[in-house]
Amino acid sequence: MTFSTGRRGLGAVVVAFAAALILPTTVAAHAELQTATPKDGATVAGSPPGISGTYSEAMTTSGSSLVLLGPDGKQVATGGVDPANDRRMTIDPVPDLVPGMYTVKSTTKSAADGDIDRKEWTFTVVPAPTPTPTLAPSATAAPSVPAALASASPTPNASPAPSGAVDGTSSGGGDVVLPIIAALAIVGVGGALLLGRRGRTG
Repeated sequence: MTFSTGRRGLGAVVVAFAAALILPTTVAAHAELQTATPKDGATVAGSPPGISGTYSEAMTTSGSSLVLLGPDGKQVATGGVDPANDRRMTIDPVPDLVPGMYTVKSTTKSAADGDIDRKEWTFTVVPAPTPTPTLAPSATAAPSVPAALASASPTPNASPAPSGAVDGTSSGGGDVVLPIIAALAIVGVGGALLLGRRGRTG
């Protein structure tokens, strides 16, 4: 009788030990958040390029989601399991976010046993820095001539009028007068000769 009771007690201990080994495995079968992007408590300038989370195990697309809440607590965007990686969820594309604190709510459903796990993290958006305007390149200025060289450069003078033009004008008048004088002289000489002949004849 005593031996039978001892065997029962030993059996109960073995069952309890086995349950203790199995129980943590069952409890750990959640798709738990491992990495959040942006990190919990991070501050980002402008809208982040991506919002995502990676998890400890595969998730089902049905029942797993990411929800982004704005500074006023209203839903801004949603996301789900990445088709290329069932251990990752993402919000893509990320909308333009105004400055303020945002909350990401994560709900996962384990593909192994259907267990649900919920987590959340926050990040803060600050205004993005204003880009410095780029000045347009100015036209290349012509190289300046040193003052000494500029003053040494000869100044072009007005071209004198050809002397022939002046001489031509004055000589033109002489050419008209001389023939007249010569003609008059010839007429005078001729007249004198004619008168002389008449006087001798008479």
